[in-house]
Amino acid sequence: MPKKISDLAVARVPALADCISLFQSKLAIAHYAQGSITDYCHALYKAVVHIGKLPEEFTQEDVDGYFLSMLSRKPVPAEAQFKHFVYGLKCYLRSMDYPDLAGLALPKIRREKKLPRILSVEQVKLLLRTCELYSKALFSIIYDCGLRSFEVCNIKWNDISFDRCQVHIKKGKGGKDRIVPISPKTLKVLAAYRKENPSTSLVFKAFGANKGIDNSFIRKRLRRALDMAGLDTSLTVHSLRHSYATHLLESGEDIQTVQQRLGHKSVSTTMIYLHLAKVEKHQCVYLIESIFS
Repeated sequence: MPKKISDLAVARVPALADCISLFQSKLAIAHYAQGSITDYCHALYKAVVHIGKLPEEFTQEDVDGYFLSMLSRKPVPAEAQFKHFVYGLKCYLRSMDYPDLAGLALPKIRREKKLPRILSVEQVKLLLRTCELYSKALFSIIYDCGLRSFEVCNIKWNDISFDRCQVHIKKGKGGKDRIVPISPKTLKVLAAYRKENPSTSLVFKAFGANKGIDNSFIRKRLRRALDMAGLDTSLTVHSLRHSYATHLLESGEDIQTVQQRLGHKSVSTTMIYLHLAKVEKHQCVYLIESIFS
């Protein structure tokens, strides 16, 4: 079985184990989101495997060489991987009281700007009809509430108001809370799911364990469900969120409301879905008609 990247990094630089443990503790005390802690540490592990030094020993030459190795890969890694490394290293140096690297910045990555891939309403319907109850409940709430993977992993039963048809998303991206509506039909699915999977804490737990699910669990389950439904198995969990936003706009929801539901900081981020949504254009409006009437 292949070793995890953390094992490889510690095997190459044994002192890293204690350093990362202390770093994780400092971030937890500072109330960083668990997703950010995981992403930062994972990025540092990969860099240590390549460079062969502790993060505080990285030089500008080391960092530049690491960036070049990433940029030379085909395909070039996602921009998020560069961000996790840069922000993670900066956070590490700052948290551990080491001087920052003056030239540490994101490299310019030239890549085509592609629109998100989405499912049609009929494809979402087919997917949910094919699923057994556990997956149906999981994917229904992701799509119906436009959730990110880590957000659904953290949902507890007391975050869901069955009376008010709302879900309280706690510590979403950027550590922000938001309230999103949830359909009565999704609530019925969740109620049936809860009878088979009784719990007073987390809504979704890993099978045979008293702990929550993770992103990997959701990805594998979605791939299996897509395959059973005869749909494209390369679609991702985030495709459900993209589909939700697009379908809202196609149903007449305004862009600001979609922004709030998604938890986007800026409406410009939400604007991308206007390129995907098939929205009927109104007939030409003649404002002066009302003046002369």
